[in-house]
Amino acid sequence: MASTVALTRIVIRNAINIFGGPLHGTEYSLEGACARCGTGAEQSGPLVLSRFKAPKEDVFSTLNDEILISPRFCESLRARGIQCVRQVLDAESKTPLPVLQLVAEAVLPPFSQRTTGYVRERACDLCQRDGYFGIPHVPMVFHYDALPSKLAEKDLLATFERFGNSRLRTPFRDSVFAAPAYLAGARLVNELKQIKGVDFERVEVS
Repeated sequence: MASTVALTRIVIRNAINIFGGPLHGTEYSLEGACARCGTGAEQSGPLVLSRFKAPKEDVFSTLNDEILISPRFCESLRARGIQCVRQVLDAESKTPLPVLQLVAEAVLPPFSQRTTGYVRERACDLCQRDGYFGIPHVPMVFHYDALPSKLAEKDLLATFERFGNSRLRTPFRDSVFAAPAYLAGARLVNELKQIKGVDFERVEVS
């Protein structure tokens, strides 16, 4: 069943100089991933990061585009019924760090051909799912012809398309996975509008 779903792309401008991905032991499921490049690998456990000093912003991202939030902002989200958060662990002690991860609750279907504001470079020959790149100073406008009505209940969604280039390597910790763009529902967008360094781009759904 299709329905009109109100979504907005969120772009986190507050990036910290720390790598996420599988580097420090974060677990991933490769069940639905490309066998050649690993695009579509799904994080299956808590994000594991080396210890770092959290910035003053309540919302920021790693160099791998994982979205991190402060405990204070997490409490604000949970008070409004937003539950798409996950613990973040210290790489050495495996104990919780004083930040949490904002995680997508589902993956969107492929966007329509009317989507604009991107280029393709070095996409995987097998899956053709990575290799998307934004164009500097050009807003990207996602278009979807129709979306399942169940997505209207989600606060944060990941695009099917992945931005950057994936590399599945041995050892696994050296792998790099192209990141999705993140599209948020109205409830989460209203909370993020209070945060400096978070930008918003329109999404069009037929």
